[in-house]
Amino acid sequence: MDEVTYSQTKSPGAGTAEDQNPALSGALTPMRFTVVALAFVVHFVAWIGYCALMVASSNYYFAQGVPTGVAMFVLACVAGAAAIVIARELPPIPRSIVTVLSIAVFGISGLAEVVGRVERPTPELMVVTFAEIVPLIGMFVFPFIIAGVLVAVASKPAVAGRPTVGAGIVLLACVVIAFCCLLPYFGVLDPTALPSWFRTELPIALNSGVGTVAVAFVLGRVQLRALSFGWSLAIRAFGFVTLACGMHLCSLSTGLLVGFYPLGDGGRMFWRGATLGFPIGAAALLVSVAAARRRR
Repeated sequence: MDEVTYSQTKSPGAGTAEDQNPALSGALTPMRFTVVALAFVVHFVAWIGYCALMVASSNYYFAQGVPTGVAMFVLACVAGAAAIVIARELPPIPRSIVTVLSIAVFGISGLAEVVGRVERPTPELMVVTFAEIVPLIGMFVFPFIIAGVLVAVASKPAVAGRPTVGAGIVLLACVVIAFCCLLPYFGVLDPTALPSWFRTELPIALNSGVGTVAVAFVLGRVQLRALSFGWSLAIRAFGFVTLACGMHLCSLSTGLLVGFYPLGDGGRMFWRGATLGFPIGAAALLVSVAAARRRR
């Protein structure tokens, strides 16, 4: 039976309905991908703001005042709601898990601040209560969850064939600028040669943040299911590394702008990993996407 005869014997209107409405087949339409991308931006910005306030308050040795606590509560709720929106594109079981984790992590983080029960006596001893541990889980662990969710969502093929050049150029520019600003930390450039007013953490935070958002658009516009298993796996792996490292690099750079490394040596460990993983992962991701498109 040839393809034409087979298509005619299918239940009437079944194939047409799926073609006309990609949502019926579970595919990610351009509009739904835009919603996911915007939700990621909202989550990212809100949680960075929360972490910045958390680090700043710890740095100046005082418990949260009412205005600061309310602001952190709102930011945590917005970050959690956006994470739930991102997870809506997952299958039921993973979606439920991410939703429960989002409510627990961001809900407890926000409530702990608004009721004013969190006190941070010294920068060296931040983990003092259960309510203190949860925000740190959100700061250091949850980026890996969000990165995994975005990579899984990007594997849906309905946004196939859309150009990745614009997002790729933005990502490349952000990586180059961030890498140049990281040179003093690598010992390549003497920090004393820089102006006294210049803070390298600011361009690092801005460019790693914008570059991380660009990674989400690059992944969402690549038709992973049309590629070979090897290229698809490579793009997903490099995308995951770049997203996770970019979020950590932006968060920790913002923390350095307002205070110190959260968790002391633990924060420094994440910083070193992010400074290497973000540029290397981004470069490998761009090369993999370009090579995979040429081999199709």
